Amino acid sequence: MMGKTAWWKLDIGDLAVGRVTTVIVEGRALAVSRTESGWGVLDNRCPHQGGPLGDGEIEGSYLLCPWHGYEYDPVTGEPPAGFSDAAACYQLEERDDGLYVELPVLSEEPTLMDQMVDVMTGWGVDTVFGMVGHSNLGLADALRRAEQDQRLRYIGIRHEGAAAFAASAYGKLTGRPAACFSIAGPGATNLLTGLWDAKVDRVPILALTGQVQTQVLGPGAFQEVPLTEAFAAVANFSQTVLVPDNATELMALALKHALVERGVAHLVFPDEVQTLPGLSDPPERLRTGRVAFDGIAPPKEELSWAVELLEGARRPLIVAGSGAREARRQVIEFAEHIDAPVITTFRAKGLIGDDHALGGGVVGRSGTPIASALMARADALLVLGASFSNHSGIATWV
Repeated sequence: MMGKTAWWKLDIGDLAVGRVTTVIVEGRALAVSRTESGWGVLDNRCPHQGGPLGDGEIEGSYLLCPWHGYEYDPVTGEPPAGFSDAAACYQLEERDDGLYVELPVLSEEPTLMDQMVDVMTGWGVDTVFGMVGHSNLGLADALRRAEQDQRLRYIGIRHEGAAAFAASAYGKLTGRPAACFSIAGPGATNLLTGLWDAKVDRVPILALTGQVQTQVLGPGAFQEVPLTEAFAAVANFSQTVLVPDNATELMALALKHALVERGVAHLVFPDEVQTLPGLSDPPERLRTGRVAFDGIAPPKEELSWAVELLEGARRPLIVAGSGAREARRQVIEFAEHIDAPVITTFRAKGLIGDDHALGGGVVGRSGTPIASALMARADALLVLGASFSNHSGIATWV
C-alpha cells in the first residue's frame, strides 16, 4: 500500500503514439509511454537487472527493456504470462494544463548509505574524488547530501585512475585519508594503479566501489569482477557490504586499517545494498578510543649518542624523507639551529624550499648535483623519515 503521495506535472513534450521516453520528476526517473489506449508511467528501473525502460521500445502491446528484452505492459507494468517481476506503475491524470502523475513522497529518513557516509566523515574524511555511474548511484546520492550539508567535498573526475592518484596525493600532503569512488567492473579496476602508488608510499586512502547486484554475481554478469579478490594485493582491508547490521562497522574498520596501517582500505557496495533504508537506531562508530596515538621516539641513549655525533661533526647533513613531512617545520628549525643543509628524497621534494639558504634539493637518481656533492662531503648524516631506498642512494658509509 502506497504511503503519502503527491501529484506532479509531467514535462513530456510532443511524444508520439507508440513511443516511450524518460522523464525526471523530483529526482526520480520515470518511463512515460504513449500507446493507442492511452498513457502509462512506470518506474524507469527494470525489475530484472535495472535497465532503463525509458530507453526501450514499444513492440506490439509490450514495452521492451533495452538491456535484455524483458517485456512489460507500458500502462500496468505487468509482464507476460509465466513471469512475476512486474514493473512499478503510477496513477495518471489528464488535466486541462497537462499530464500529472501520483508519486510516493520520498522519505526524509536517512538511508544506509547516509549512515555509512556519516561514519566516514566522522572519522575525518572530508574529500572524495570519483565518478558517478549506474552501479554506485545510491552511494553517490549519500555523498551528494553530505556535500550539501558541507561535511565533505566531492570532486568529479574523468577517469577513475585520476581519482585514486588524487586521493593518494591528498593523503601524502595532509596525512589524512581521502576517498576515491568508482562504479563496478572496469571502473573499479581503473583505481588500482593509483592505489598501488598509495600503498608503496604508505598513504592512508579509502576506495569505495560499486558492484553488480548480488543476484547476478557468479554467472558472469555485465561488469562483474570479483572485486575483493582483485584488490587483495593492494588493500590492507577489502570487504563487501552485504547487510545493514554491520555496514557502519565495516566503514569504521576500513578507516581504522587505512590510518593505523597507512595503506589502502576498500569497500564494495552491491547495487541493491545502496537502496536500503538506514537502521532505526544506528550505533555510534566514533574514532575516539579506536585509534591509539601513533607518535614514536627513539630511546634516550640513542638520542644522546646522536647529539654527540652531531656536535662532533664539521659538515653535518640532514636527509629528510616523506616520513618527515608532518614535522616539516621542526626539521627546518633544527637545521637552522645547527646550521646544517637539508636534502630530501624524491618523495619528500618540497619539504624545504629550493629558495631556503639551507635547501640542497633532492638526492639520488631524480636529484641534483648539489645534493650529491653535499652527501659526498658530509661527515655525519641525520636521516629523518627515509627508507634508504636504492633510488635515493643515501650513503651508509658516512
